[in-house]
Amino acid sequence: MKSYLKYLIILFSFLTLFSSCEKENTSTKRNPFYKLKVNGSLKEVDACGSSDHVASFLKDTAVFAALGCGGQSAGFYLEGKISDGTYLLDNKNRAWYDEGTAGFTTDSLNKGTLTITSSIVQLGNGGRIPIVEGTFSFDAIDKNTGQKIKVTSGQYLLKKYEY
Repeated sequence: MKSYLKYLIILFSFLTLFSSCEKENTSTKRNPFYKLKVNGSLKEVDACGSSDHVASFLKDTAVFAALGCGGQSAGFYLEGKISDGTYLLDNKNRAWYDEGTAGFTTDSLNKGTLTITSSIVQLGNGGRIPIVEGTFSFDAIDKNTGQKIKVTSGQYLLKKYEY
């Protein structure tokens, strides 16, 4: 009987020694991003320095998101009280993409659409982060040169701040 018990202790020790103690990551945190295709070429606009991947909801006056790093910048500005839905991008509700010295923006002739969906990301530690995400596409023009671009497959996930 004692040898049987000794055998079980050795077996249990062996199994414990080689079993993993790593816990599965249960966090649902998603990393913010701003991606788009410009004339078919994939671009990812990063946030640098003191900027962050943020969409600012300014009470019921506007929503503003502006990102930029390494000679690129992009974003959107929507006027009025904004809630989840689809918005026309034009000269009032604008979107832009800048690279180097070229700056492209929507206007009354070069238009597009942007969707907004708000939600809360639950973190594994019990924290919560309000986010806004969606898709966009638009035609834009550089007013200085007259050059046009087509932005497609735009996607974003940004932290949502309300002021």
